[in-house]
Amino acid sequence: MGSWMSDVPAPLFRAVRAARASHDIVLQIRAHIFAGKLVPGDRLPSEKELCEQFGLSRITVRDALRVLESQGLISIKVGAGGGAFVADPNGASASDILTDLLRLQRATTKELVEARLVIETSLVTFAAQRATRADLDAMQKAIAGARTGRDNGDPHFTPHSVQFHIALAKSSKNQVLFFTVNSFRSLFYDTLERLLPDDRMAQRAIDDHQKILDAIAAHDAERAVQVMRDHLSYFEKRTEKESAAKRR
Repeated sequence: MGSWMSDVPAPLFRAVRAARASHDIVLQIRAHIFAGKLVPGDRLPSEKELCEQFGLSRITVRDALRVLESQGLISIKVGAGGGAFVADPNGASASDILTDLLRLQRATTKELVEARLVIETSLVTFAAQRATRADLDAMQKAIAGARTGRDNGDPHFTPHSVQFHIALAKSSKNQVLFFTVNSFRSLFYDTLERLLPDDRMAQRAIDDHQKILDAIAAHDAERAVQVMRDHLSYFEKRTEKESAAKRR
């Protein structure tokens, strides 16, 4: 009897109070993921097993799983071999949440400019130290796309500019800085869309991006910071001019 009982695996989770059932399920599963007890690719117990372990209904368990999926912590697959699996962290969901918060708080263009001056002048220092050949190639590809688009008279310059700054953020090899830049990507995009098409601004951006890339490739952090500061100061002046024109 004792030997048979020892072969039964201990439940992964404990029962929770019904009043905060769904929330407690989310907290328990999150805790296991953050502690490394559940790692990307691991399959969670089946819905039936989760219901038994938590002592709750399938509806409550499913609600909790949907929350975890929306947070990017798990992925739910249907069909044969399906189930709930711990997701690979890619930062997309976290950045989307930060973006939504910025929009809800009605972050201003001035605040965006200030944030970029603080963050991106620090980014280039790390990039000059840590950028790989793949990072340099990604930035060069964004510049080439912008240059080709301008030469062909394509007014849709914004994606190339955003792509350069995202590639730059990745090259810093600092996930906190990358997620922060990624979170205000949409605000940056919206602001550029209001300012463009403007051929002079497009050419200035291409030239500045190339200078920043050249400084990073040469591991010249001081030069990279100076060019980035000038680049963002120009962006600030353009947004101020656009805001002033709107007030007239």
